[in-house]
Amino acid sequence: MNIFSHRITLNLVGLGIILGALFCIFPPEILIFRHWAAYAGQIMIIYVGLGLLFLLIRQDKLTFVCFFSTALLALFIKTSSNPVLHLEAVTNSPSIEVAQLDFAGLSDPYGQLSILKDQPADLLVLQSLDLPAVQQLRDSLQAEYPFQFGTNHIDQALWVFSRWPMGVYHINDEPDQPEVAGLMYIPELMDTLEFIATFMYPIFTRADIKGYQTHLKFNETIIQERQHPILMIGQFNEVSWAPDIRKFRDNTLLKDSRRGYLPGFNDLLDKPTDHIFYSKELSCVGFRNRVDSTGSFLGISGTYQWK
Repeated sequence: MNIFSHRITLNLVGLGIILGALFCIFPPEILIFRHWAAYAGQIMIIYVGLGLLFLLIRQDKLTFVCFFSTALLALFIKTSSNPVLHLEAVTNSPSIEVAQLDFAGLSDPYGQLSILKDQPADLLVLQSLDLPAVQQLRDSLQAEYPFQFGTNHIDQALWVFSRWPMGVYHINDEPDQPEVAGLMYIPELMDTLEFIATFMYPIFTRADIKGYQTHLKFNETIIQERQHPILMIGQFNEVSWAPDIRKFRDNTLLKDSRRGYLPGFNDLLDKPTDHIFYSKELSCVGFRNRVDSTGSFLGISGTYQWK
């Protein structure tokens, strides 16, 4: 007997699908719903598969509900990142290349140094470095990046490397929230760029939510008091469509370099939690993932022009 022949079953399944989408868009302040919403991209793909299945077994109402919920999620993810479909056009204005790489989980992170030299960036942020090898890394990159600042903690060191003169006005060396904020002088532009390189501690408990929001609020103050174009770069451990990230971007008027998100076959269970946000004086003309020689994900990079 067809289980969908009963109206109650049909309505409950349809309601469950719709609620699943709505909990991604409006997640309650409960941990399980926050984690559920972080996988909105994967849920969207599941809904497409369910819609095709319901179409095959001629469940027209559930097919419509699945595809309608998929459309809602796609629109939500798109508008929660950068709503502009295309990267801004490249012009003759000077540009800067920025990269954010996370070395956590790599079996041989310092065997991957070649990517840092083969695909150079003007401003390089390295996350999750293990302390014993930090000095080796600094020595290896000294010629390409003579200006270096960072925080040192076992397994959680964060370092910023620059080709151009750089000064730091804020360093947070707490092991669970390393952060470096400073200024970089661009000789070609005769102008200054501000930056914040950060690591946001993952949310595991309700107490972590308060700490996370406090960390973001502190950075809002820095950004609102800035005097130059600014980039905020780092591992936020939250997706672009998370409520806290959306509120932070609304309060600071920063734009997201990422334009939407759709998980691929190789990263089906991953979430885009590393971000580069930029201020209105800049335009993002390039954004891509960085991978190492084995194809493993390393981080992200973006190219930014002065308007």
